[in-house]
Formats: sequence, structure tokens, C-alpha cells
Amino acid sequence: MTRIQTNNIEISYDLCGSGEPLVLIGGFGMTKEFWSLQVQALSPHFKVLTFDNRGAGKSTVPSEPFSLADMASDTIALMDALNISAAHILGVSMGGMIAQLLCMDYPDRIKKAVLGCTSHGGRNATQPEPGVMVALAQAANPDLSPEEAARQLVPYLFSESFVREEKERIEAFIRLSVANCISVEGAAGQMNALGCFNAEKRLGEIHCPVMVVAGSGDRLIPPENSRFLSEKIPGAALRLIQDAGHNFFFEKFDEVNEILRLFFSAP
Repeated sequence: MTRIQTNNIEISYDLCGSGEPLVLIGGFGMTKEFWSLQVQALSPHFKVLTFDNRGAGKSTVPSEPFSLADMASDTIALMDALNISAAHILGVSMGGMIAQLLCMDYPDRIKKAVLGCTSHGGRNATQPEPGVMVALAQAANPDLSPEEAARQLVPYLFSESFVREEKERIEAFIRLSVANCISVEGAAGQMNALGCFNAEKRLGEIHCPVMVVAGSGDRLIPPENSRFLSEKIPGAALRLIQDAGHNFFFEKFDEVNEILRLFFSAP
């Protein structure tokens, strides 16, 4: 783990492997440690960059409000610091929203993009059931322990079958979440940034090759949002991972990693 001072903050990152650069952008509260299954599979083929978004992990938690555009700028600043002129990107959930902004605002820096379990934001996005947002907001509740907050989210992050049949992997995810939990301040900052995002009217500006991926049983960001993105982004492909929830890349990592490898490796 290394830190770089850029954009008036410190960004914590890891760089692993060799080949064309591939930048992985996490969702709300995620840190680089959550990408281990992807890094292991993809680093033999790509130079994989993982990092903690501002507000999470070992990166700076700003005292002032920030936006997803600021977080996209952080990604570019980190690429600049590492002499990465252009890269493939994979963004999931909030990271998929950041990835949309990267494709729109820095088109010369993005080779191909995968938008995972995400949406364009705004009031026209398909919303989850009310209980989902209540559970997500618990990350900013100082009265809950990190473990309690993580356990409240499990039913919304994973498919029912995965929760029922993969108890050891669920417990491993809980331990990972507790070890890398977001602070109350960081959670509030990222939540505020999410609430201000709406890229619906700009989707036609994305012209790099795009694949949209989601779990067919996603309860946090319903897959209807992914269908909409694939229809509105010129030439975008859609892949639904069957019987997987929001964290499809954790549940079905072998299947997903092969899809990613083939997409990013194709001419």
C-alpha cells in the first residue's frame, strides 16, 4: 500500500501486475481490499490499479463537501502521478457513476469501460425498495458498530441463495467490512456526493467501448438501471449475471473475472 498526495488530498493505492493499465473503482464505502478476487485473476494480464476513494479507507476524509466529479478528478490525478496516460476502467455501484463521468469528461484517458451494478442517478433512475436506503444509511449511524452496519446490508448486497448457502464467505465479507469500515464522516460525505449525481442527459456523450454488467437479482441498484444504461450509451453491451445480487463480482467471481478479461483483452 502506498499513498500519493494529489488534488489536495492523500490517496491510498496499490498497483499490481503488468500489461495494459486497468483501474478498479469501488462503490460506497469500498476500499481496495474488496478487489482481491479481481486483482488475483486480472493482474497476470493487466497492470491493475486499486485505490481508496476520498472519504474511505486510508485516503483523506475531507472536511468539506465533495462530489463524484471530484472523485473522478482524483482518479485522473492518481493516473497522472503514476504516469498512466490511458487505462481500461471498471467501476461498480458508486464507482460505476464515477466511471461514467470519466468517460464523459476525460474521454482521451479511457480505453474501455465496464459499468457494474450502477445507474445514471437522478429521479428517473429505478429506485430500490425503501428499506435498502435505510440500511445503507446506517453506515453513517454512530450508534451502530461496524459489524452491525455490515450485517444489515448483507441481504441487499447478496442474493438469497448466496446468503443461505455460502455462510463462510458471508462471514469473510463481514470480517473484511469491519476491518476496512468507513468512518461516519466519510460515509456522510460519500452519501452526499451520491445524492447529487445525475448523468442521464449526458449518456450519449460516452463513445468508448462499454459493457454494462449487473446481478439479475440486485436489490440495491435494480438491474433495470443497467438495461437503461446499455440502451442510452452508444454501442454498449449488457451482461446480466444470473442469480447474483449487487456484489455480483464477489458472488460469481470466476464467471465475472473471465468476462472482464475477455472484454478488456479484445482488440
